Amino acid sequence: MVDAHETRGTQVNLAEVERQVGSLALSQIEGAGALALMRAVVWQSTLARLGVAVPLVVTHDLGCLIAGLGSPASRPRGLAEKQLCEGWRQLLVELSAADMVRSQAAWKHRDPMIGVVLARIISTIIPQLPEAVRVLRAVELPVDAVYYARIEPNSAYTRYSQDQALYWLATLVQNRLLPLLAVEQIDVDALRLLGLFRGGPGEAAAGVDLADLYNVMVSPELSDVIDFSMELLPSILEVKRDAGQQTFSIDGYASVERRGNLDDLVLSQLALDEDLFEQRLVDNELFYFTHEKQVENEARTHYVLVDGSASMRGVREVFARGLALALCKRLALLGESVVLRFFDSRLYDGVRVGASSSGEVPYVLQFRAERGRNYARVLRQLNAELASPRRSGKALVYLLTHGECQFPPDEVALLAARAPLYGVFILPSGPLQLGYLEHLYRVHVIDNEALSHHRRVQKARQIIDDVESLHTRKPRARRTVRPRRSSKRRGF
Repeated sequence: MVDAHETRGTQVNLAEVERQVGSLALSQIEGAGALALMRAVVWQSTLARLGVAVPLVVTHDLGCLIAGLGSPASRPRGLAEKQLCEGWRQLLVELSAADMVRSQAAWKHRDPMIGVVLARIISTIIPQLPEAVRVLRAVELPVDAVYYARIEPNSAYTRYSQDQALYWLATLVQNRLLPLLAVEQIDVDALRLLGLFRGGPGEAAAGVDLADLYNVMVSPELSDVIDFSMELLPSILEVKRDAGQQTFSIDGYASVERRGNLDDLVLSQLALDEDLFEQRLVDNELFYFTHEKQVENEARTHYVLVDGSASMRGVREVFARGLALALCKRLALLGESVVLRFFDSRLYDGVRVGASSSGEVPYVLQFRAERGRNYARVLRQLNAELASPRRSGKALVYLLTHGECQFPPDEVALLAARAPLYGVFILPSGPLQLGYLEHLYRVHVIDNEALSHHRRVQKARQIIDDVESLHTRKPRARRTVRPRRSSKRRGF
């Protein structure tokens, strides 16, 4: 009979919980406590969602090593054969010398991320397992600490079969080079890049699919985009925001606010009962005349559109995607609404970029489109969206494409009437001669010299700084600005 317990509408297999905790009697990690156990349970759940069935002792020991929650034991311990325990301990010692483990403080150890890293390491071992172990179904463990508080690993080890754990450890020890190579192949810069886009403390990878994170870990062709992004992003993410207040030193008061001096109190507030007046004073619910007024910016959305067609392969793709990632995050940190989208023969839905979101990183790194090119259809689709009566606020459109991108001039003119257009054209084969350039508000051409390793970051920074200066200026006196003529249009 299966020992089970019903909680919150789901059935918890208590026997499976005890069996998994019993495998920790084989652990070769020192310094890990109850917190490490509960985090290992979360990592185990991530692995289960990825379809990986692994004993808790493997998840616990590898995860604690990666996250810096413990270190390999100084001598073998555990209830299994001494030779097996010593082999597992020695493997952990060798893994602790890997760059990813030694630099673990350089990236943010969100639990979903650690689970994905563990899946990357463990995936190399699964084909070597006996078939009876390899076909076992992954089971998620409950994350409520009450199920683990009274379970003693040594006692649980003797009461349940631990064949799965023993087979796993034996396979890891016999094929020790596989996990060692897997750890060395993980791109630490990719982990750092994803760490830069993390949310608040304890937040999971909101908006990021675990499979997308896993694909980032196993795709070596993404290294060029990751390297460029890591060169560009750290300084871009340092944003200093000004207080959203305007001060009026003349012409009387500017507004009625909840904060102010008693001398500026709205006189009608004095008619309140004494008790009610004191209560509102304590709760900051009184009204004051003030010389300050909250700045109210017009709602606007920045659409960053990246060409994903075959013409953008190679250095064009690296620059466009790195620039798009940095530009989106910079604008989002400044409080702007940003949408990142790709296009080829159609305009894809894309993702919204927030100040603390991270879903755009796998999206930018992994997006692949094999639908050819149909730029006329792309602009028709965008024009239809911007013309929708449900859409409100101002739109700004950024086009990141190659130097031979042939947009229909009439569609560009129609789009320019609805939103300012910014064009970044990468590696044209000759002088930029496109029939719609006169409709673009800004144009920038990225040539071979700008794409050199010592200049590409500088060029991308110039573009981002120019966009920021145009759309995030401090409030000034109202003035009339004449639009530029096409003959005088310059780059960023």
